[in-house]
Amino acid sequence: MEALIYGYVRDELAGGDSEELEDAMCSLASSAGMCFAATFHESTTGDGTAFAELTAELKRADAHHVMVPSLEHLAGQTIPREILLAKLADEAEARVWTVSNLPPLRSGEFSAP
Repeated sequence: MEALIYGYVRDELAGGDSEELEDAMCSLASSAGMCFAATFHESTTGDGTAFAELTAELKRADAHHVMVPSLEHLAGQTIPREILLAKLADEAEARVWTVSNLPPLRSGEFSAP
């Protein structure tokens, strides 16, 4: 059975290219032998609702992989990126993959772009 991977996109950073970004994430997941399940879109208000829903879904589905177009999609909110990465790692044992930077990263194993 293929491992599930979920996408996370901040719409204000997508610049109208959400569909293309999602296609790229899906293709990359497929080439890595994973099943791309769904993308969670954070609204332009950036209130963290989609991130909370993503974390809950990872736990519910016992999934441990998240794909983002870039690490910038986990920054710029009221919560710093390092805390969001740690939350995914601690609460859902999730690894974060980026379209622009592979292999997968765990909290503390990346250099900020």
